[in-house]
Amino acid sequence: MEKTFYFPDVGEGIAEGEVVQWLVKVGDLVKEDQAVVEVETDKAVVSLPSPFSGKITDIQAASGEIIPVGAALFTVETEVASAETGKISPSTESLSLQKRSSKKDGGSVVGVLKESDEEFVLPPGLNAPIKQDTPKTRAIPSVRVLAKKLGVDLSLLQGSGPAGRIMRDDVEQAATAQADKTREKQESATKEDHTSLGPIERIPFRGVRRSAARRVMQSSKTVAPVTFVDDADITKLERVRLAKKDMTEEKGFKLTYLPFIIKSVVAGLKTYPFLNASLDEAKKEVILKKYYNIGIAVDTPEGLMVFVLKNADQKSILDLAEEISQLTEKAYTRTITLSELKGGTFTLTNYGVIGGIYGTPIINYPEVGILGLGKIEDKAVVRNGEIVIRKMLPLSLTFDHRVIYGAESARFMNTVIEHLEDPDLLLVTGK
Repeated sequence: MEKTFYFPDVGEGIAEGEVVQWLVKVGDLVKEDQAVVEVETDKAVVSLPSPFSGKITDIQAASGEIIPVGAALFTVETEVASAETGKISPSTESLSLQKRSSKKDGGSVVGVLKESDEEFVLPPGLNAPIKQDTPKTRAIPSVRVLAKKLGVDLSLLQGSGPAGRIMRDDVEQAATAQADKTREKQESATKEDHTSLGPIERIPFRGVRRSAARRVMQSSKTVAPVTFVDDADITKLERVRLAKKDMTEEKGFKLTYLPFIIKSVVAGLKTYPFLNASLDEAKKEVILKKYYNIGIAVDTPEGLMVFVLKNADQKSILDLAEEISQLTEKAYTRTITLSELKGGTFTLTNYGVIGGIYGTPIINYPEVGILGLGKIEDKAVVRNGEIVIRKMLPLSLTFDHRVIYGAESARFMNTVIEHLEDPDLLLVTGK
């Protein structure tokens, strides 16, 4: 009996992955839960195990190939001769997929196995889409007419409306995506031959870099961004940080400014909840989130990643410092899991460690705000009529003007700065 494994939906909007390395070849015998292939998504590298024992009879995707969710990966013959008895024995082992403990594991992965009229789903709610007969597509007549006019196949769309209903916006976005692909093909066919100008090198536009490009384009096409800048005097905060630095270094991690900034941001988000929100356009509702998951953008050799500090309001400064150190290391080594890269409610991007004073950071959609941290410098400022040298932190807040008003963003920034300039407030409002 042959069973085919399809590339699973691993969550967080991931639509495709790149086959990095096959760990088996056609003819190999595999056991249930044995790693078969490594796939790189735009979030992490995941090892996909076989959900059953048998012999690999076909591999449907080559190394380096980009495959969509639902694409066939490999086929296994489950009735194989036992090495001990020589008898034919169909596998009756469990079809559930468990999380692997390997360092390269990007989180729990699941799949769908389809065999004749049977479909094996692993586990509920996270299965990959498989082409099969489906009920009538949910869409009102006017939307169906529009889809026909624009050449959009409704059966391929996932509706954003109530009960999965396909809305007019869904059809228009799909039509735009189709037009973009057509235009890209036309431009590719007529593009200039750069080799006539001099030597060139072509590098595949894949993985983390392509994911970042797709996300910033989605953000730029969706939100109404406005950037607000200000400075925080962190002279007192610097003294507090230096006083506690040795304590953390003894434990194997550094105490940077970032945990203090996170706690200050959380204080601002609690005071002005519309910055810790997202916009549900289909239902015309603003979703105010009562949890505080702070994303931290980090520059890695593979490109930009954003890991998420879950429930930052419930953690101490030292807890955050240690977790930042651990997740940064995992991001650099590509051992970070998918669960550690999703679920953010507000993001910080610290470009100042490289250079730059102010910026216009792009919102990590569907969030509605992002705070950019510039280069910390000693500057001459006026205090009580005198020029003094203070340690200043430039801040750049980009917010979605559809959800947040300018005055609200300014008040939020004032709250953040107030906590940064008076570290004692963090002892009162923080954990």
